[in-house]
Amino acid sequence: MSAIIRIGLAIVIVGVISACGHSGSDPSAASRPTTVGRWQAEMYNPAGQRQPCVMEIGATGKIAYGDTCPMPLTGQQATITSVPNGNFAPNLYVTGKDSGTFMIVGGGISGMVGAFRLDGSKHMTTHTAPGADIEWTRTSSETPMRSAAASEVMPAQIQWPLGDVPAFAQRAAAYVRSKWQPDAFLTSIQLEQTSGFTNAQSPDGGVLVQFLFYSPGQQLTLTYMPNSPASELMPGSSADPRDERALPANFVDLPAAVAKLRAKGMRGVHVKSAHLENYGRGTYVGGGIGVFGTEWVIKSALDEEGVVLAELPDQNDARLASSDQADEGGQAADLIHVDIEGLRNNRGQVYCQIFQSARNFPSNSDGNAATTASTITNRHAACDFQNQEPGSYAVLVFHDEDSTHVLELNPDGTPREGVGLSNNPSAVAGLPSYAAAKFTYRTGTMNLTIDMKYPAGQAPDATRSSSASADANASLTGFAFVDGSVTGQGSRAKLPTGTKIYPPGSTITGTEGCPTTRYHTDGMIVAVIDYQGRPTAASLAVTRHPATGGQFQNAPYYLDLDPGRTLQFLGPIFENGSYDIRFQYDYSLGQGKTLSATFALARNCRPTP
Repeated sequence: MSAIIRIGLAIVIVGVISACGHSGSDPSAASRPTTVGRWQAEMYNPAGQRQPCVMEIGATGKIAYGDTCPMPLTGQQATITSVPNGNFAPNLYVTGKDSGTFMIVGGGISGMVGAFRLDGSKHMTTHTAPGADIEWTRTSSETPMRSAAASEVMPAQIQWPLGDVPAFAQRAAAYVRSKWQPDAFLTSIQLEQTSGFTNAQSPDGGVLVQFLFYSPGQQLTLTYMPNSPASELMPGSSADPRDERALPANFVDLPAAVAKLRAKGMRGVHVKSAHLENYGRGTYVGGGIGVFGTEWVIKSALDEEGVVLAELPDQNDARLASSDQADEGGQAADLIHVDIEGLRNNRGQVYCQIFQSARNFPSNSDGNAATTASTITNRHAACDFQNQEPGSYAVLVFHDEDSTHVLELNPDGTPREGVGLSNNPSAVAGLPSYAAAKFTYRTGTMNLTIDMKYPAGQAPDATRSSSASADANASLTGFAFVDGSVTGQGSRAKLPTGTKIYPPGSTITGTEGCPTTRYHTDGMIVAVIDYQGRPTAASLAVTRHPATGGQFQNAPYYLDLDPGRTLQFLGPIFENGSYDIRFQYDYSLGQGKTLSATFALARNCRPTP
């Protein structure tokens, strides 16, 4: 908007400057050739192809380029002034040959300077860079210059709120791809009723209409304003492609979105502005409304603000900002509540996991999905995921009857225990995909009910045999700090009496476990593993997330697991941060059972002497 204001001011200020070819009070000026009029030339576009260009210079100093001109001249309108010497571009001016130099102010080419040479009244040469000469020929100026975009993309006279926006957006995209970059896509639309700079007129007043585009190949943005009195195509700056999300070709039209908000209680008769964007996860707009996906954000003349989901098929999702909420500057509690039904007994726990993507779904082997456990009462359980940001999620729940704390899967990926998914998708064979369980969450409290489903052929109640896990049961009891005399014992290491064990999920603070020797021969952290079953092979891997940033996967430790307690040294871990532990054991069925745990270091350890 500031760029647009600057353009408008530049046009007003520079409009009083004499036009190109004007020579003040020089009495011989009337007999000199003038640059005022319409000119045409052929020039190279960014792709290296020649294309025609039409330029018109007015007597008051206004200059306009047709939309057939290559970028950055396409559709530009600005103000030009000239001097009969090399003051504006001394490095380009050739004394004795050139007629003068010029400077353009306003539009997307503001600041452009060059030299020009008149050869009679019908020929002119301009050069804005060494060796970049353009030959212009005077042409007829009887018909007004018109931009193809002005008649084909959007009319200058519109109704407000603007209707048929999806069709205008499609035509704008086709035009920008032909004039700018073929890979350009639309990222947002801004519509605003204003008494300032406008490019469309309605019975209710002027409207500013802007389409913002992004080119992945160039990693640049561009703003397109059809019928703009300044410049239609405004090149922008470089942008991070991860932050640019394309709008769909079709979406809910603006008048329909306004009607939905009025049905929700929006009191303002007049619409002040409307913005359409494909928002990313965790985005909030004024009034604390969470948005995700393609949504209209609409403000009334009473400064009410509402959001309408624009994705098709129409989901009739419209939300108004609460006046109390807006006054307090807060936002509603964000919570996804899950009720689990269909449990066949009260044994064990129910684990709930919320996935943000299909990565590691359903095993959660890397611990990417947030996990919470729930006790079972009267064959019913519930879990909550608090402070969730707007986005797409899938919830998976499993009945951990044998207390392994992980979802047990068969070698073919099918579950060995009761599992349920959000949306309660049907499964013909195996476990439904992440896409089948995915849902969109925006803001506030969302209630889900998930039905637990058990593998076919399993006994329906607590009398089911547990022999499958009776001979292989392990737990990651926690973590402890020891010195080199303990870790040096290898697999025979015993935890010294009185050693504190920090349970999984602990955050260790203060100076607990900090090394005190120069070579860090103490303060070594070990995982405490308790196991009951026949001897088996096992592995333990550590993923480090240092507080300074990054993620690092350590090579796994391999160990022989015997009944009783085993201590496994986790390597030289002293830096603050979080650590994920993945423990696998019992490969008798081809795929080991997996236990996961975490701990965090947030200590204040002093440097050792």
